[in-house]
Amino acid sequence: MLGKLLKHEFRQSARSVSLIYACAAAVIAFIFVGMLTKITWIGVVGSIVLYITALVGVMMTLVSVIKNFYDTLYSNQGYLSFTLPVNCASLLGSKVIAAIVWVILSFVLAAVCFLVIAMNAKAVAEGSMAGIWDIIELTGLKEMLPSGATLVKLGILFAVSVLLLVFTFVGFVFFAVTMANTRVLQKHPKLFGFLIFFFTYGVTNAVGTKLTYSVPLSLEITTEDVKLAFVAMDQSSGMLSYGLAGVLFMALVAVGLLLLTGWIMEHKVNIK
Repeated sequence: MLGKLLKHEFRQSARSVSLIYACAAAVIAFIFVGMLTKITWIGVVGSIVLYITALVGVMMTLVSVIKNFYDTLYSNQGYLSFTLPVNCASLLGSKVIAAIVWVILSFVLAAVCFLVIAMNAKAVAEGSMAGIWDIIELTGLKEMLPSGATLVKLGILFAVSVLLLVFTFVGFVFFAVTMANTRVLQKHPKLFGFLIFFFTYGVTNAVGTKLTYSVPLSLEITTEDVKLAFVAMDQSSGMLSYGLAGVLFMALVAVGLLLLTGWIMEHKVNIK
């Protein structure tokens, strides 16, 4: 049943974000026309529009995820959603998975947009990238760049970090929206949802930041390797250090909030 819920969820939510992907594709095609024809103003205008499109795409996706969660559960559609022959855990799970996928796709879209902008800048200023590489070699910065294996590990670390960040955001937002639609708070759901999110996220983030710098659990990053170290982030001997305690704490709190969200949906939510 979860598969059917996910299929329906993606189909419904795609309507809200498909326009921004179509716009990005059109602008990218416009920029490539400028690159092929070597008409500078096309690339410049296209890059500005594409930059705005990337930022708007991320913001629209975040708003769409929150709006879709609210509309399908706590507005008029909520009656239909809660009468489906599925438990609240499956209902919530499908929305969490869909939300995470769409937010990550918006980040991927932004990354592609910035890559195209960089390619266009290189095409406009021919040879500038080679000049930058020469400067890197002359200043000795080349020796400080990570090896290929380290870059792969850094890529995996970055991907996992983004996934945890998005999961945490979704968990806190869905909890806040659900709490704001209980009988006591539902007279002003948007206001209480906003306040609940910023209070819970702010307090948890403050604790997480403290744990990041004080708990002896971090990743030491050097040009040769990325390794786990049982030392506090500010005591690491690596070139860079990435504290794990705070990230893991935030993710665990998000898991707890989602479990609580499912229970509230089952027992406390008052459908309008």
